[in-house]
Amino acid sequence: MKCYVDMPYPSIMVQKRDVELAKKILNVYAGEVSEDTSTHTYIFQSLISQNEEIKKILKDIGIVEMHHLEMLGLLIKKLGLLPIYISENNNNLKWFNGKYVNYERNLKKLIRDNIEMEKKAIRNYDEIIKETDDNYVIHLIKRIILDERLHIEIFEKIYQQLDF
Repeated sequence: MKCYVDMPYPSIMVQKRDVELAKKILNVYAGEVSEDTSTHTYIFQSLISQNEEIKKILKDIGIVEMHHLEMLGLLIKKLGLLPIYISENNNNLKWFNGKYVNYERNLKKLIRDNIEMEKKAIRNYDEIIKETDDNYVIHLIKRIILDERLHIEIFEKIYQQLDF
């Protein structure tokens, strides 16, 4: 099963250096609801899953999230910041923390949580789109959102198939 939309990712480009935009992107890069958190969460879940099919799907989605993480890191760098694992809110920096990872072990609950995390990620991306006029950034984020929507569809199918 493909865990990414079969469409190329745009080149990582920016119209101009924009540190304020880079700070906003840090939040979806390494904040509480971020590509870094998703990567760690899905890899953890793949390691503990007893179901081989679900284990593979979680791992594959984690790899897609890792690719998003890389692209956002390159974007942050082009916008003028180092892509360190922090989030930023009103000039308060918060280091990425392993407590952001969802360590839930109940399969039905963790799949439901994954759906909600993907939905929050999309809302966060939508906010960034509203706050910039950089078409390169908008194009990249819209492409990432397509994958996140696919992840929701995949998790919803898994959730519907769980019969406990």
